[in-house]
Amino acid sequence: MTSPSEYSSASEHEESNDDETQNAIREDLKGMSFEEIMKLKEELGAKVYKEAVLGGRSSRPQRPKAKTDLKRLNKNRPREMTTRRQVPFLGAEHRVERKKNVELRDPRFDEKSGAYSAETFKKNYQFVSQIRAKEVGQLKKKLDEVEDEAEKHDIKDTMQRLINKNVEDKKWHTKQKQLKKERSVIQKKHDLGQQPHYLTKKERRAKELVAQFEKLKNTGKLNKHMEKRRKKNAAKDRKRIGIE
Repeated sequence: MTSPSEYSSASEHEESNDDETQNAIREDLKGMSFEEIMKLKEELGAKVYKEAVLGGRSSRPQRPKAKTDLKRLNKNRPREMTTRRQVPFLGAEHRVERKKNVELRDPRFDEKSGAYSAETFKKNYQFVSQIRAKEVGQLKKKLDEVEDEAEKHDIKDTMQRLINKNVEDKKWHTKQKQLKKERSVIQKKHDLGQQPHYLTKKERRAKELVAQFEKLKNTGKLNKHMEKRRKKNAAKDRKRIGIE
């Protein structure tokens, strides 16, 4: 059986012979042209060429790894662990499970997406109103072609729902313009050193009703609106007193 000293001396002798062979090969390659070197590399193969010129791991014998016996210095102490192996982080299994779960977030209500601004949101998605108007036009054409009453009823409901959403968006934008005007008037009075008048909710609501009344009157839809309002109030009264 060979001792470790004899094995190390033999391996060192083999390594020196390999180095001499590699140096001789490199000297021969210096006198060759680039085309001849590439041709030689293609004939031998990239792996064999690298092992012959640069020296590979497979050409040198591997030393047997020394087996270390990890013992405890004391029975009450933990076993000594090797530093070559990375110690796993605590809770690594839980972190892997959390990565697998897809987290769905709504940017309007998530704090990570910043503060929600209704005005910015309405401006960015104002193009949706135009898409709704196009869909209403398409549904009108489809309504003329459909003969089934149930399908006609569904199309009419969809059209009315889209129209109502566009009306709500227009009201919101109109209200924001009115608020901006009020703020500008208040700011001007502040600049002049005057005491501004802040409208209450009741005063603002009355002002909105007057503006709506004037708009209906100018467009000729006042009578139709009043009749619709009267029927709605009558239906509420009948429901309240229990009359079908």
